[in-house]
Amino acid sequence: MKKNNILVYFSVLLFSLFSIGFGISYRLGLSPLRTELEMYPGEEKSFEITLMNSTLGNISYQIEVGSFKLNENGDYIYLSKDQKYPYSASKWVTFDLNDVNNVVVRPLESLKFKVHVKVPRNLKNGGDYYAMIWANFVPPNQRPSKSATGMSIGIERRFRFGSILHISIKGRYAKSKLKIEGMKVINFDRIATATQRGLEIDVFLKNDGDVSFRPTGSLLIVSPDHKVWGRVDMKLNTTNLVMPGLVRKMYALYDRTLPAGEYIAKISVKSEKRYIGQKEYKFSIKSSKGTTKPLDINIQLSPKEMISDARSGSSNMGKIEIYNKEFAPITAKFSAVSLDMNENGKYVFGTSSLKDVRIYPPSFSLRENQKRVVPFSYRIPKNSKGQLVFAIKIKTTLGKSKTNESNFYIPVMIRLEGTTKYGFEITKVKKIISGQSTQATQILRIWVKNTGNVFTNFNIAYDILDPESNYLTSQAQYLSNKGFAIFPGKERYVDISLRGYAFKKAGEYRLPFVFLYKVEKNKTKQRKMEVKFEITDKDLRKLVEGTT
Repeated sequence: MKKNNILVYFSVLLFSLFSIGFGISYRLGLSPLRTELEMYPGEEKSFEITLMNSTLGNISYQIEVGSFKLNENGDYIYLSKDQKYPYSASKWVTFDLNDVNNVVVRPLESLKFKVHVKVPRNLKNGGDYYAMIWANFVPPNQRPSKSATGMSIGIERRFRFGSILHISIKGRYAKSKLKIEGMKVINFDRIATATQRGLEIDVFLKNDGDVSFRPTGSLLIVSPDHKVWGRVDMKLNTTNLVMPGLVRKMYALYDRTLPAGEYIAKISVKSEKRYIGQKEYKFSIKSSKGTTKPLDINIQLSPKEMISDARSGSSNMGKIEIYNKEFAPITAKFSAVSLDMNENGKYVFGTSSLKDVRIYPPSFSLRENQKRVVPFSYRIPKNSKGQLVFAIKIKTTLGKSKTNESNFYIPVMIRLEGTTKYGFEITKVKKIISGQSTQATQILRIWVKNTGNVFTNFNIAYDILDPESNYLTSQAQYLSNKGFAIFPGKERYVDISLRGYAFKKAGEYRLPFVFLYKVEKNKTKQRKMEVKFEITDKDLRKLVEGTT
């Protein structure tokens, strides 16, 4: 970079940032901050720019036009008159002003002036051209003062606002070419940075064309055995613009410590719907204490789970969308398995296939970035009551390798209309209190049993009352934002935190609560319940220790 380049960040276009940086109180600005024009060679167009002055004194602006470009990190660089940028439009711009060096805006007023743009008729290439319109001024209290001898004392500080002019030229051939020029990997673990771990993966994009790009990118980290260790979206700093003739760096931060071994970083770049390209970079981790494990195959399933209502004896249809987001083809094999739940509320999936559920087709391959809708059908027996539940199992294999397989499941839960019964009971209450100040060691654990015949989702809104029936909570607390799923005949526990409450004396405390649960068509019903628990003197000491 040349020494006379002046680094200009467009975040300072808003003058409030100048006010913070230099301790002055001027509220000034210009509008608009960006103007987009589409023009043909030889065409002329005009638009207006407004200068604002919210101070109580006159402000004198100096108006000029200049060129700029971006460095690889996205920083805006203002170019001086002797520096050239092939896609500069600065020489096409003139102003409708008598004196560009002294544009006075009165107190609490604004002033508009016209900007005229004339594209040369002999312009060879179309594409995108840029200029920057500057409004410069010197605050009165930043101007040099004079001593008794007439000599200037101090340093004059000039401030400026910038307005970007972007012109898209039509009617001329414009080359469109963005390419991946290079890659590199920075291992933070190796250089032992204090604030970061993992990797930074950089890709350098060179715009060899005449038009601008706003690219997006994705990163995939794989090992030679095709196992996936990371997926990260890539980004550009400051602005996502890649101007013609420039190089921009796009990067991704991978915040994991990889085990020692060989790896491949795969980069894929797009610009809107246009595929730009893909590049691979091989790197190795020579020594590491990392315990990171590989990820599942990268597919996207919709929906994540299915809940509906149906009648006994009916035949029903459903559909699933599968989206292959890998950089290689995958094979997907579908089947239906049984579905259950443990006391932690985790789904438990069966191993054998169910014959009453049919999937069309049961297996197929997907190309890179391909989607497919998969229909399935199921029939509910006539005398069924309460519910029908099962899970769609999707076994995926990456390429032809059987070493990289992943299993995915979509729970399917159907309430059988007119046959459902809802019931709940508290089967056990356990107090867990220690002197450690952690959420998990100062709780009241309550076991809830679903005594009905259908799955549901429940929540608890509760209060805590001391032995004199004084409320410890300022208002009823909800136990969860999303609620808890529970299957019929199953027990699962939920934890209510005892931290943060003013337990002043030992004795019997009460926890009245409203038990909220979902029924058909997602309607909510409720039951009032209550549990009691004892706080001992020993508990009080631990609760106090845990909150200090």
